[in-house]
Amino acid sequence: MPREDLHSNVVPDSKRLASRQERGGNVVPISPYDNTSNAYKKETPKRAEASFGFYLSLALLVFATVFFLALYDMAVETWKRIK
Repeated sequence: MPREDLHSNVVPDSKRLASRQERGGNVVPISPYDNTSNAYKKETPKRAEASFGFYLSLALLVFATVFFLALYDMAVETWKRIK
């Protein structure tokens, strides 16, 4: 048996799947410019928005800066009193 016969892509007409337009019982009529295929289009990438994590990082940075400046000020004032 030749190799082409085993792997042929020829499908008999009786088993060929009909296109949507050829099938009977379509509830929704097919128009040339219908929007039914829009669901299969690739979404356009959106601009990355600043998320909650960005604002949390910014708030922690500000808090740490204020905290360490207050700690430094307290240490300097204490040193001046002891001296």
